[in-house]
Amino acid sequence: MGLLLLLFWVVSSTLCFRFHYCYGSELSVKFLKAPPATSRFTSAKFSFQAFEDGNRTCSSCKFRCKLDDRISLDCHQRKVSYSKLLDGDHTLEVCANRMHGFGCNHYNWTVDTVSPTAFVTASMPFTSAQNLSVNITFTEPCVGGGGFSCSSVNSCDLLVYGAGQVIPSSVTVLDQYLRYSLLVGLSPDAQYGRIVLVMNKNVCSDRAGNNFKRALGSRFFVHFDRRNVFVNLRTHVPEKLLKLNNQTRTVQATNNNNKLNVYLYFSEPVLNSSAEILRRLNTNQGDLLPIDGNTNGNRRFAFMVTNTSRRAIVTVTLDSNSIRSRHGTPASPTAPLTFLYDTERPHVVLNTTSGMRTRKHTIPVWIKFMKPVFGFNSSFVSISGGYLDSFEELSGSIYIVYVKANTSTISVNIPENVTQDVAGNKNLASNILKVKHYSVPMISSVISWVTTYIFLVTSFVAGLLTLSTTSLYSLGAFPRPSPYLISDPTRNLFRTACHIQFFALTRWLPVTLPVDYYELVRGIQWIIPYFPLPWETKNKEQIMVATSPYIGPHSFISKTHNNKINLQSSTNAESVFGLPLTAMEYRLFFETPNLKPEAEHVLGLPHSTVWRDFNRIMFWIAIIGGSLVLLHIVLSLILKFKKSHTEKKRSFGAFVFPRFELFLLILALPSICKAARSLIQGYFKHQGAAEASVIVGILVLCMVAILLLALFLFLSVGITFGKLLQYKEIHQEGQTFHWYQELIRVTLGPGKRGQWTWKTENSVYLTRLGPVFEDLRGPPKYMLTQISGSNPLKQRDDRIIASDDENEDAEAPCIQKLFGILRIYYTFLETVKRVCLGIIAGAYLDNQSAKTPIVVLLSITSFQLFFLLLKKPFIKKKVQLVEIISIACQVGVFASCLMLLAKDFPEASGKKLGIFMVTLFLIGFITQMCNEWYSLYKQTKRLDQINRSFLSGLKMFIIGLAALILPQKMIKNKIPPAQLEGRSSSNGGTTPEFRYRNSSGSRSSGSLDKPWLKQIREMAKSSFTRDRSNSKVPSDPSCSKSGWSSSIWGTKTSGSSSKESSSDYKSRPKGLYKDLEAIFASK
Repeated sequence: MGLLLLLFWVVSSTLCFRFHYCYGSELSVKFLKAPPATSRFTSAKFSFQAFEDGNRTCSSCKFRCKLDDRISLDCHQRKVSYSKLLDGDHTLEVCANRMHGFGCNHYNWTVDTVSPTAFVTASMPFTSAQNLSVNITFTEPCVGGGGFSCSSVNSCDLLVYGAGQVIPSSVTVLDQYLRYSLLVGLSPDAQYGRIVLVMNKNVCSDRAGNNFKRALGSRFFVHFDRRNVFVNLRTHVPEKLLKLNNQTRTVQATNNNNKLNVYLYFSEPVLNSSAEILRRLNTNQGDLLPIDGNTNGNRRFAFMVTNTSRRAIVTVTLDSNSIRSRHGTPASPTAPLTFLYDTERPHVVLNTTSGMRTRKHTIPVWIKFMKPVFGFNSSFVSISGGYLDSFEELSGSIYIVYVKANTSTISVNIPENVTQDVAGNKNLASNILKVKHYSVPMISSVISWVTTYIFLVTSFVAGLLTLSTTSLYSLGAFPRPSPYLISDPTRNLFRTACHIQFFALTRWLPVTLPVDYYELVRGIQWIIPYFPLPWETKNKEQIMVATSPYIGPHSFISKTHNNKINLQSSTNAESVFGLPLTAMEYRLFFETPNLKPEAEHVLGLPHSTVWRDFNRIMFWIAIIGGSLVLLHIVLSLILKFKKSHTEKKRSFGAFVFPRFELFLLILALPSICKAARSLIQGYFKHQGAAEASVIVGILVLCMVAILLLALFLFLSVGITFGKLLQYKEIHQEGQTFHWYQELIRVTLGPGKRGQWTWKTENSVYLTRLGPVFEDLRGPPKYMLTQISGSNPLKQRDDRIIASDDENEDAEAPCIQKLFGILRIYYTFLETVKRVCLGIIAGAYLDNQSAKTPIVVLLSITSFQLFFLLLKKPFIKKKVQLVEIISIACQVGVFASCLMLLAKDFPEASGKKLGIFMVTLFLIGFITQMCNEWYSLYKQTKRLDQINRSFLSGLKMFIIGLAALILPQKMIKNKIPPAQLEGRSSSNGGTTPEFRYRNSSGSRSSGSLDKPWLKQIREMAKSSFTRDRSNSKVPSDPSCSKSGWSSSIWGTKTSGSSSKESSSDYKSRPKGLYKDLEAIFASK
């Protein structure tokens, strides 16, 4: 019960303290001494006094003091002190009471013993900028001392240590006495460094009087770096220092898939992640995958190259624009990383320029690796049947070995795993090269030498005879010279040259020819002409290096020393020492060696033989042809100044321009086609050859096609349509032949005397363009028929042509015209055949076989032979026979080539076939030569226009040559006056032409210039009685229709029968027909 009373008193007392009084008068408490409102001390002393009724001190009052939420205590002594106060807000409540009053008062203050500080922060701890934004934040308002101030660089509460300083003008008050910002400028002279931002000491004090105190946050470190951020692309692919083009370069190559890792090393840590960097990496081969590992503070990243091909040039590139370092600097561009990944083993090919057969004792063998190899030498070459003579290294992939043959069969090969490429791949075994060695057959060399000698001697004699004939013609020794003085020797010699050229071109047919025949045609290849060029040395000719091998910036001539390649060139190597190869250089030096120009010129590779053959043929054609044309011009000038000053203007006969040049052009066409076609074939068969070769080859072939078209148009328009030329021929009616004569006529033609005439009288074009048509028969225009009467001096009024208006021309039957048109195209057919042979000879440069071109040539030549037998295009039977034999020999050669392609002949059988082909050549050549020498003999006799004597003609031949040197008057005295005047000096008689001119009553001095057809008519008037019977003439063997002459000469005849006419003809002398031949020969 007592405890309850005590508790009630305490509660009631407390409640009374909460009010100013519980009962009685009002008391007031005043603090006489107290700490400041904010104190930096942990102790506090108070003194107080109670007043009654406002100003009267209460001496009897009792005091109780209560601090914060503590229990109130007695403080009757009117003062109290506290210590060890905690920081924070405090409240002291003092209450006074007495019996009749109560009063309280409280005092609030704050204890703050914590010194103010500031936190310094920058926009970024790493930067590359010129200025840096800095924020200063105080922990509490710092009012003492005026707060934060920064009036100048030297008077600023923010201190900067390092290459930087504050910018006072940039100070910004964000919150008074609490937050500030300003700029700090970084020195532009320093590329990189660190600055320390720190608050000054005693900057200010807080309201409690605590002085500013620096803390850890009062300083800030800033790293700046303006240097470029470099990135290095690396790989574990092995590196080699190789000397390329006289420059030491770094080559990276491997065949190990585990080493295809790519590493990026940055000079500074970067902010990008591995995934972001992967998106900036690109590769031309395969894919990239990241590799987990230590990044070294975002300085190192690893990736793996996968899914590459077996042989690839891998190039890895980095787009560094989006990669930033922690300073904000973009990464600098870096060179691409390129290396060679190759798992293919080097393939090696052996070949030789000597072919699979050779007569040379030293055989050059070229060894070509598909890519450069290292450590290869002569000890790795396996040879059987011979021994190694020398070894040369032309490049890292091309080598030459010279093998001396000591047996008939030589075998060369390269074993596998004897050398390796730049990636470490061992080589594969090469092909086994087998070469057969043979000695040149004596028969082939003798025949080729004799053929050359005989042809050159014949050409020389024919040239002198033609020159002498032209010289005599210019002196007036032939009042009416025979056209055969001009055409026969030169045409026959031209056909002989074409015959030799045909066999020479068969050397390049796509068939393996027998040795005897091959050496023969090789010995006569001068007719093409095919000689080594003057600047080709013997060594170059042996290994068939091109005439001017190109050694340029891409050359790859290497020598291995201490496992390094020495690639020669003339550039400065010091500035690029160790520089990695680019992708193009990798491709150039290691992946595609065929791009290197000098590889095309080594050892007679098909690429080099293309231009070599073209240069040889075209060079010698230009030299020989140009020399002959120049000689022709010189001789023509000599004849021009030596010609006789007569009333009549005389031409130069066979020396007229461009008759000789036309012969040369037609002869050179197959050789030109061979040279041009070889250029085109070399480009399409072997990629990498110069495209210029195709352009040149096509242009040359187009020129040949234009010439063929011009020839076709001339034959069609000029002869077929009769715009320029007309062929006229003598036909005899009523003439009978024996059976053997009929056989000859059916085989070789009728042998009728024919004559070509130009539309314009005395046109020199008849001689100039004669090589195209002059020895061929054409569609005839006029025919002389029914020659009768035994006395040529009687019955002058009779006529040859039954025409009232005395028309001199008569049309031939349609069928004969058609046959004549077809005959004239024989020249075109022969030219096309020779052009095709030249094209095929140039199309197959390698040792290969092909049946189609042989079949094509055999078909053309067989058709030509059939055309010869059917149409009989030549005027002379001798020429027809020689041409048939020559074409038949050519058909035999092509048939033999087909047999060689059809089966493999044993050595003995192949030799017999070769002898047979040689015999075919000899038959054709001997026939041509016999015809040529017979023509030369006949021409020599024709030089004597009076007695037709060979010795007299030989004398005239010498006179004609001497006329070129000796004075004209002296030489002219040596010519018989009768020949100069056209009379016979032996019996005082007259020549046939003069005789019939007088018998016709013509006394005009210009009668010799009358058209030949008028002369024939006058002869007929004075010599024959016209037979008007309907007798038939023998049919032309070259025509399938008989009896055609009567349809043309279908006029009334005399009462005599054909039988009588035939008997009259048999009794008729042959002198008149010979006289007609003389008239035709006078044109």
